[in-house]
Amino acid sequence: MPESEDFDVFLSYSHVDGSHVEELARRINDRGLKVWIDKWVLVPGGKWQPEIAHGIRKANVCAVCIGEQTPSGWFREEIMRALNRQTSDVSFRVIPVLLPGAQESNVDDFLELRTWVDFRNGIDDRKAFHYLICGINGVAPGRFEEENASDTRLEKVRKGLIHLKLLHDEKLIDDENLSDYRCRMLDKLVETI
Repeated sequence: MPESEDFDVFLSYSHVDGSHVEELARRINDRGLKVWIDKWVLVPGGKWQPEIAHGIRKANVCAVCIGEQTPSGWFREEIMRALNRQTSDVSFRVIPVLLPGAQESNVDDFLELRTWVDFRNGIDDRKAFHYLICGINGVAPGRFEEENASDTRLEKVRKGLIHLKLLHDEKLIDDENLSDYRCRMLDKLVETI
């Protein structure tokens, strides 16, 4: 992994909760944020422990995703490394994320001192996702209104534009096609107004 590559969020979790966390990773990434999740970043056959330490160093935030089990083993080590980084870097945030099935008793003494994001009502909880994105971006969530959370046409266009930018950044589409696709999307939006 290049030393200069930064991530918006490092996702720390137990592999028992992998499907929930990977779904969160996809949704976060769809918002145009760079996600460090082991399944996407670690090269098979490589030494994963130094890469995890590197990922925590290169992330702006660590989201500690806690499921039904109390953190143990390497998962606990990741949490400790993130909390240690936070003591020397006040801009680094550690966000406890309660997944479906989590118990408050699974959150250790140091993590419980931080503001949680609670997905215990389901991984598709829009309000919890809103809070998570705000935490990753380092902004106050403000008032959440459910009716504003639905995918409107404008929101779909916004997501589409983010996807186009990502494709362009990965050099999968050139400048001319990027411009053409953007114009088509905006034209469709204007037609519906």
